[in-house]
Amino acid sequence: MSEPKHHANRPEHALPAGDRASLGILAIFIIFVVAVPKNNLPAVIAYGAFTLFVITASRLSLRLIMKRLLVISPFVLFMAAGNLYFDRQPIFDTWNFAVTGGMISAGVIAAKSFVTISALLVYSHSVPFHRFGNALRAFGVPELFATQLQLVYRYSFMLGDEARSLQKARDLRSFGHKGKDIRATAQLIGSLLVRSSLRAEKIYMAMSARGFGNNLALQQKEPFTKRDAITVLLTTWYFLAVRIVFIP
Repeated sequence: MSEPKHHANRPEHALPAGDRASLGILAIFIIFVVAVPKNNLPAVIAYGAFTLFVITASRLSLRLIMKRLLVISPFVLFMAAGNLYFDRQPIFDTWNFAVTGGMISAGVIAAKSFVTISALLVYSHSVPFHRFGNALRAFGVPELFATQLQLVYRYSFMLGDEARSLQKARDLRSFGHKGKDIRATAQLIGSLLVRSSLRAEKIYMAMSARGFGNNLALQQKEPFTKRDAITVLLTTWYFLAVRIVFIP
């Protein structure tokens, strides 16, 4: 059981603050972006500039973030397209083309989604998941939830390995489109769940035999330094300034 290459060989880029401070900034940032009114696109663009700054400071690949956004873009655009139908009142005309309120609100919804998801992607690519779990514990999240979240993430790769093994076995035993119908796929999913459950039970028994006590918090909580506090205050002031300037 091993993590995929794009996770295992991924460089750990450090954010400009500690893990707990970075998680707090992320939560505050998402709250400010979500609170932007549905017709205020300049404010969303100003918040997006902060995400671009963090990508540059973390030395992340902008192409990688764009590729991930491209994957989820159909869902975001489909979600925003409903406003085109429900709000068709013209707001202004440009070059003999009427711009409706639905067009503006749909653009704002799509922009807010892309900005917040970009921030989540930056955080997930900058902070390893075990450090994210430690940051949750530092914020007082129950140990049971944090441990469960870390285990689900770690052994989701095991589920992927089992799925690839079953798919390879099905492809070797099928010709053309035979064996790839809905009924066969449903049986394959059921077999995947059974095999994953059995393997997970064996792994848990092995972990218990080696002293696992339902607690993954082996490291001490990271102290909240003055540098972290200054970073959180400065970014919060920036978010407030954007809201004051762009949102009357």
